[in-house]
Amino acid sequence: MSLQKEFEALGCWSAPTEEEHISVYGLDFDNCYIIFTDLDGKTPVDAKAPVVAACYDDRDAFMWGKELKDFAALKALRAAHADDNDFISAVENYTLPKE
Repeated sequence: MSLQKEFEALGCWSAPTEEEHISVYGLDFDNCYIIFTDLDGKTPVDAKAPVVAACYDDRDAFMWGKELKDFAALKALRAAHADDNDFISAVENYTLPKE
């Protein structure tokens, strides 16, 4: 399955950005949304590469960002936290595994 399909399977939307000419994936919640990019702020294309989660409030103000090990880490967090608030908290408090 392509990474785009994997993001869609998590419930993510995809949207192009005018400035960067890329597409970002995101999830909407009651009072915020999280977008997902690669480390360069571009469209994620490699499931084994780090994923950056950036959370914005409903006025589009940046709240926090977090680097996840890879797409599998994001998928595992979503599977373990069905409640949206629990998921948001889990992503915000995620720590990279020690190598």
